[in-house]
Amino acid sequence: MATTDFIYSIDGQNELLSISSAELLSDRGLAYGHGLFESIRYFQGEFPLQSRHLARIQNDADHLGIRIPLSRLSSALSAFKDILLKQCILSGVVKIIVTAGSGGRGYESLGADTPRIIFRHSVSPSDLHEYRNLGISLWRCDQPLAASSQLAGIKHLNRIEQVLAANESHSSDCQDGLMMDVDGLIVETTRANVFFRKTSGDWVTPDLNSCGVSGVMRSLLIEEIFPLMGISPRIGLIKISDIEEYVELFICNSVRGIVPVVGVRQFDNQSTSVRKIGKATRELQSMLSNNYSCFQ
Repeated sequence: MATTDFIYSIDGQNELLSISSAELLSDRGLAYGHGLFESIRYFQGEFPLQSRHLARIQNDADHLGIRIPLSRLSSALSAFKDILLKQCILSGVVKIIVTAGSGGRGYESLGADTPRIIFRHSVSPSDLHEYRNLGISLWRCDQPLAASSQLAGIKHLNRIEQVLAANESHSSDCQDGLMMDVDGLIVETTRANVFFRKTSGDWVTPDLNSCGVSGVMRSLLIEEIFPLMGISPRIGLIKISDIEEYVELFICNSVRGIVPVVGVRQFDNQSTSVRKIGKATRELQSMLSNNYSCFQ
């Protein structure tokens, strides 16, 4: 179903009209945030990281008590791709929302037996190449991330912390915000994971055992791209007060790939720590684009 800016589908169907308003309004994703989502790059009529995204959906949905077969996810995504191809749409971003569906009483989900898969296509961000080539600046978010080991890593629908952080007052020259936990340890940005490089050459990315989203691009870099370069990145604790110890910094997600960070606002949100885009970051960008042309 097309709108001005987006194309929507439920379970890969052409029309939304088969779903009643009452059924949609009773969806547990809307009522309680009982669900999760993925943003997938759509490139030349394909989803380059499809297997990683769908595997993560199935795994994380299971942690939320949502049972959804991988075969159903794959079939529904294929059907939605057919909708896009029939309209000669070959690129963009597809958001997949999986909810627990309708049913249950109150918080208890007994009776909610059929998960709902919602697809939304949008055009790719216009600043993709600009951000990757020139880098971005970050502000320091005041909104912290609460610890929850049971939800850590999962991209669930409860994104209110990121919403509050993204809407904080910040300098117009900053494109994203750096988020910490309640102890002042760096976790991620409002929409991406982060990697840091020390003067020693070691790369480190924040530990996500208590909070944060374990992104598909983060895992791809750790498991595939870094090893291709003979690098073993470390997962560790990074204090916001120690950020000047790192000579290179980039953010990453499965839509934008690797985006260098050239500036970080200090605690007063007035002065900016400026840094150049490092050679090691550029080499990682090249390795990623050589293996996945959608990130060129």
